[in-house]
Amino acid sequence: MTIVAPTVARGIIIRRRAIEHLAEQQDWDAKAVKQMQRLKRKYGPAPLLLPIPFRPQLLLLDPADVSTVLQSSPEPFAAATAEKHAALSHVEPKNVLVSSASRRAELRSAHEQALATAERLHPYSAHFKAVVDAEFLQLLRDIGSNRSAELDWPAFSQAWFRAVRRLVLGERARNDIKLTETLNDLRERANWAFAAPVDRGKLALFHQQVSHYLSDPEKHSLVSRFPKGGEFAPESQVAQWLFAFDAAGIAVMRTLAMLACHVSYWAKAVEEAMSRDLDRPFTRSCLLEVLRLWPTTPVILRQLTEDIKSGGRVIRRGTGVIIFAPFFHRDPEFLYANRMEPSIWGENDALPAAGLVPFSAGPAICPAHNLVPTVASLAVGAFLSAADVVLLQPSLTVDNLPGSLDHFAIRLRLAARRKE
Repeated sequence: MTIVAPTVARGIIIRRRAIEHLAEQQDWDAKAVKQMQRLKRKYGPAPLLLPIPFRPQLLLLDPADVSTVLQSSPEPFAAATAEKHAALSHVEPKNVLVSSASRRAELRSAHEQALATAERLHPYSAHFKAVVDAEFLQLLRDIGSNRSAELDWPAFSQAWFRAVRRLVLGERARNDIKLTETLNDLRERANWAFAAPVDRGKLALFHQQVSHYLSDPEKHSLVSRFPKGGEFAPESQVAQWLFAFDAAGIAVMRTLAMLACHVSYWAKAVEEAMSRDLDRPFTRSCLLEVLRLWPTTPVILRQLTEDIKSGGRVIRRGTGVIIFAPFFHRDPEFLYANRMEPSIWGENDALPAAGLVPFSAGPAICPAHNLVPTVASLAVGAFLSAADVVLLQPSLTVDNLPGSLDHFAIRLRLAARRKE
């Protein structure tokens, strides 16, 4: 309960502000990691079977098993777990994440085409840069007209979602706040998963709102890259993109906070931001470090599609598998466990052998594992190219970072940089 309950309480689908604050105050993640360490010392590194009534779960304690499970998805370790079905039925009932194996292959292909999964830089990256530059430079101007010149989550998130709607759906969606509000209402309901009935009226409204943009997709929007023809249930696929970008925005805000604390990292990231290159490898590594330190997907779930043998016993089909990312990401055997160390990533966005999987890994790796770091690093660069940033809140010790960091509470002072 020390591990799963706090994660669920904070909101699996959309973060609950009050609980995020409590998690930071009580350092829930650090406590959960310590509990996992105690379990590993007591029972050893083999997967630990938790005899939860009706939903037994296999808790992974060794990074080698993390790699094995993720490389063996979706068979026999299916990504479409009962828990995901229960939550996502509220928001995206026909999404690839909760589809059968045969249907998943078809939908996955559509996602990979639209999101350019195999390409480090999306073909629309220049357009992405223009969009995030426009939104965040306007935000900087708005902040500059205010005496406090402070950036907080409400101001950042409004600009961020304007950019997200433009990237995903096109220019017409920039000011469609109602669409985002409808989606957030559905996500709040999805937090309750099994415990709440689906609001079919609001779900239909959301599909109607999205269909408005799908019927005539704009050039350079992600939806314009959907394959022509076929039954892709695009509203369910687009819902995932829109709400997954929420986690990306959280990572951008935390990355700005971390760079403000590290003079040498700051200088290197500013140098990248000033260049014309769309690929920002160092900024990208900083973002990955933030996702390692504070994973926006703290729990990766799988479900067995067949019986397997583990530790001399048979684990039955239907058993869930839990990968608690903070346990592996903050392994005390790592010298960098509780500090920022961008150099560990190199050209990688996953190090599954070490259990470092901010975008998962293997055949079911997030199809946006290249897209999101690109957009996020461009967003970070939009700020760094134009302003100096000072972290006002919270106070962080860079050599011993906390297990939890409440993004809602981050406050940054921005000062426009003088042009030389």
